[in-house]
Amino acid sequence: MPIVFDLVSTGDSRVVVRRSPLADLMALLHCLAEPGHHLDMARDVRAINAELDRPVRRQLRAFAPLWARFRLRALLPLNTNRPATFADELTELCHMPAPLFASMVAETIASGTWERSYGSRDPGASPAEFLELCRAKSEEREELGERFLQDPAVFRDDLTRLLEECHDTFFRSRWGAVAPQVSTAEREVRERLSRDRLGVVLASLTPGGHYLPQTAQVAYDKLQNAFVSGAGRDFVLVPSVFTKPHVVVKYEESRRSPGLPIVVQFPVAEMGAADVPLRDLQGRMAVLSDPGRLELCRHLVNEHCTTGELANRVGMSAQQVSRHLRRLREAGLLDSARDGRLVRHRLKLGAVYSVGHQFLTRLVQ
Repeated sequence: MPIVFDLVSTGDSRVVVRRSPLADLMALLHCLAEPGHHLDMARDVRAINAELDRPVRRQLRAFAPLWARFRLRALLPLNTNRPATFADELTELCHMPAPLFASMVAETIASGTWERSYGSRDPGASPAEFLELCRAKSEEREELGERFLQDPAVFRDDLTRLLEECHDTFFRSRWGAVAPQVSTAEREVRERLSRDRLGVVLASLTPGGHYLPQTAQVAYDKLQNAFVSGAGRDFVLVPSVFTKPHVVVKYEESRRSPGLPIVVQFPVAEMGAADVPLRDLQGRMAVLSDPGRLELCRHLVNEHCTTGELANRVGMSAQQVSRHLRRLREAGLLDSARDGRLVRHRLKLGAVYSVGHQFLTRLVQ
């Protein structure tokens, strides 16, 4: 079941790549609420829980429906402005129009069913219907829905204070540690946009992305069906460290939420990765198993190297190095770029990282 973006009338000038600390905090809160989805984050989740006092943990459990599954749109970029600090984004959250905030919260607590059932109707005007939808999902969502209906303004204040507490307690230091990685991904995607079609770039953000050039469409494999026109809409592409393996897509209808951009929050670790057939995965593992190529990979993992530099480092002839590099390139594991008269090579880290994960995925499908 895909989300399909129609890009026929979407101009590249309407696409912005920007980091979002608030969106990455929500991704980390999702890890805390759904640790089973993020086993690679288990150690960090335990560490964060140890850092929190009991009242904050209680509040996080109460507000968890806002980021456990159908994530709150208000915590993702509301415009194309950049750069944004956490304080900037929190200020935007505090000052966004009350009806728009209420609509986003209602849709999230009801896990995506409120607007599908009642459109843009104010949930405060139909409290019984709203709470019935929440109750059908879980008691926790019903309780949070009641808290929201009691006083939406107080609800927003409580949420804001909780986000500030999380930022000061555990997120600020973690964001500082990953910010360079996010900035690198931000620059890389901008460079791709300057030289490639928008559809190619959007498809490259996730292994489940597919570009359909004949129709100028991009399809994302998601557990939902949607056809989203990009005509007259802005796109904000948000690189994230903590959202892996999820790609978060928000595409509100422009008539209901005028001015809101379409948002794609994608994991930087999976940029450029692709679904690979089992036979190709076996070939990649065979290529990497050669001792000589493994030695070359140790030098190619952190920097760009020429064939001559590699030959001098590992004691091979240039011809031997060239043969090994050709095998790596044919397997889709090597990037080679011309720099004047020289050609520099570097290992495609995303492709190498994905070998084990994709092989296991094929085995259990």
